[in-house]
Amino acid sequence: MKLILPKTFVESERIGSAPFFFLAGPIRGGGDWQHKMALILDEKTGGDCIIANPCRYTETHPLWKYRMSGQDNKFPRQLDWERFYLDEAGIHRKRGCIIFWLPCESTADPHPGPEPYAMDTRGELGEWRGRMRHESVSMVVGGEEKFFGISQIQRNFSQALSWVFHIETSLEATADAAIAGINLH
Repeated sequence: MKLILPKTFVESERIGSAPFFFLAGPIRGGGDWQHKMALILDEKTGGDCIIANPCRYTETHPLWKYRMSGQDNKFPRQLDWERFYLDEAGIHRKRGCIIFWLPCESTADPHPGPEPYAMDTRGELGEWRGRMRHESVSMVVGGEEKFFGISQIQRNFSQALSWVFHIETSLEATADAAIAGINLH
């Protein structure tokens, strides 16, 4: 496993044809679900994957050692970095996939506010739902059953896409769906 962390740009040639995933979903207040998902993807791909992870890990985080070097601060804002790598994973890479995970808000370390928990994630889900209607997008969605509004999210996807859109209910199943999706290309 190799990680691309915010705002680092890694040349396409260095990514190569390895499975490429973007971890999308709540960061602040969602617990470090990205850490767990990265370890699951690492195990399931035999270590052969690259993950764009929007968490701002520092040298003290256990996953820091997997960080790829590159051109730091090429992107003026993290949002620019996220949009670039979302497109890479969801549209441009033959073996890429956006993985949305919707965890319930952490009771131990809740979102600090003032905006609602997962507000940005909900906007991103809407954007990518719309893109799925008009483009070939590789994306899976998973979430905890008690994530507020998850049934409405599923209905919105199904209605927009005119087919029953499935939302996985565990990190493992979400990782399996992402890997199965990239292996279809």
